[in-house]
Amino acid sequence: MEHLLTPKALAAALGLAEQTIYNRHSNGGDLPACIKLGRLLRFRPVDVEVWLAKQLCATEEPAPKEQVHMRRRRGRPTKAEQIANRQAQHSRARQ
Repeated sequence: MEHLLTPKALAAALGLAEQTIYNRHSNGGDLPACIKLGRLLRFRPVDVEVWLAKQLCATEEPAPKEQVHMRRRRGRPTKAEQIANRQAQHSRARQ
């Protein structure tokens, strides 16, 4: 059986804070593929090595800019978002 890395072990190996690993996971940030065991995150060393290799290639060759999709914020929209949505609906209704 393969030994799995904990977020704490992964953070130590990458030189990051453990909380950064959890934040990137919950926000869909850049991390190696993980396995969820119940509520626990675990990382396979093979996946970490592949991810690191991709990171090295990405720094050597700049990738073309992709359109970034912003994740929707939870909760009530901000006032600015409400106004923008209202104006967008208004302009669609006039067309």
